[in-house]
Amino acid sequence: MDISFIINVVTTQRRRYYINLLMNVFAIMNVFNTQQRVYYDDYSMNVFNIVTALMGQLGTSCVFDSPGLARNEPTPGKRLQGDSTP
Repeated sequence: MDISFIINVVTTQRRRYYINLLMNVFAIMNVFNTQQRVYYDDYSMNVFNIVTALMGQLGTSCVFDSPGLARNEPTPGKRLQGDSTP
């Protein structure tokens, strides 16, 4: 009788401990997932702003920095009037 009672108590205590462990792990994972989503949203917004700023800068700087796109140079394959180069 005593051994059966002890085994029953040990089994009950193990089940309670196991359930408490699962609840703690679930709470930790829930907090981790919530924090991870907030961090991901902040990161994606920063990347979007950086890409937008870079595209704006590239759109205005390429025209003036590229030697082939200067306004006073002829289009490749076409000659200006009075141009004697073959």
